[in-house]
Amino acid sequence: MAFSQGLSSLGGSMTTVALMLAFQTVGASTWAVTLLQVLSLLPSVVLGPLVAPWLDRIEITKILTATLTLRGCIGIAIAFTTDVTALLVLLGTASVVSVIDGPAMTLLVPKVQKPGLEPVTAYARMETFRSMGIVLGPLLAGLLVDQLGSRIVLLLDAGSFLLVAAVIVLLGVRRYPPENKRPTQPSWFAQVAAGPQSVGKDALVRTATLSLAGAIIFTALLTVAQLYFVRTDLQASATIYGGIVAVHALGRFLAATFIAPKIPVVHQPKMLFYSGMLMGAALLTVALGHSIILAFVGFLLTGAANSLQALAIRSIVHDRLDHSTLGRAFSSIGALNNGATLLGATAGAPLVAILGGAGTLAIAGLGTMAATLAAGPRLIRKPAQKKTDAGERDPQPVG
Repeated sequence: MAFSQGLSSLGGSMTTVALMLAFQTVGASTWAVTLLQVLSLLPSVVLGPLVAPWLDRIEITKILTATLTLRGCIGIAIAFTTDVTALLVLLGTASVVSVIDGPAMTLLVPKVQKPGLEPVTAYARMETFRSMGIVLGPLLAGLLVDQLGSRIVLLLDAGSFLLVAAVIVLLGVRRYPPENKRPTQPSWFAQVAAGPQSVGKDALVRTATLSLAGAIIFTALLTVAQLYFVRTDLQASATIYGGIVAVHALGRFLAATFIAPKIPVVHQPKMLFYSGMLMGAALLTVALGHSIILAFVGFLLTGAANSLQALAIRSIVHDRLDHSTLGRAFSSIGALNNGATLLGATAGAPLVAILGGAGTLAIAGLGTMAATLAAGPRLIRKPAQKKTDAGERDPQPVG
């Protein structure tokens, strides 16, 4: 499963680089690049919660096999398409299909971990391989584009989807939908609402989710601000910029590999608080320090904090919520976080135009710390005992 996650991440990051280079080659406008990012996030925000009931109604392997196979076919079509508009349409279609992939893969993780281990250990293993893909993908994509062209890179990404689908089938892992004990099937709207409702009912999960989403709005400014800070404020080369982007991913890898697996689930709320404060402090220090060396250290720490935040919220949700609605809860939180990312990334361009790269990074750091501090009293105190009932157990096959 971890290898599949890493392979998918590798293919996705390779495709992003290949498409950026392809857009530049054909003279596409900067709006096309912006639209590429919007198309990758918007379907999750709009459609994620609406289709989430499938996660708790259909056996997960069937969902993953169907969506990954379709993604592979769309990827092949993308590889042989040269028109920018057609490419954007295909990419939007691929994003719509992949809305349910992430939560579905997350739901399978506890099914393959060794008995007795906390879920955070398995989630960290997945994040380790995902981070490896993010680090290696751009480097491998640049090399392959120079040697073989963008089409080969895109075909490799399409092939990775088909390979991951085959791996999921061969593993034989199953996560069956919970048995419906009600006399009548709830309406689709009621099932859609169950995801956000389950997140809102638990005070700790609600606080952690809103705190992280608020922090993400500010940390998403990093996407635009980092480029202008390195290239304009520091007057650094493209090589330095590439290295700083890579070191952020390296921070994610190191945290997921050596830190996150050692943190018990009971301490994950505190970890969410401390990692949020670390993220904000690192961004603010980089902005005020105006140093290339400090930038490398700071962005290494932001990557580590990013990984710890992602794993903390996943562990908190898995530990606190009823497993019968877990798929819808993960999907709802993912939609909220992607919406926050979209909002922050959209605000990045005008803020950089007004404040510059360093000023925008400072706003990102201060905002991230403020959003985290607001939730501090709830996150760092001892959590209340969660309710346990039949829904806490892993769902069993219907009948």
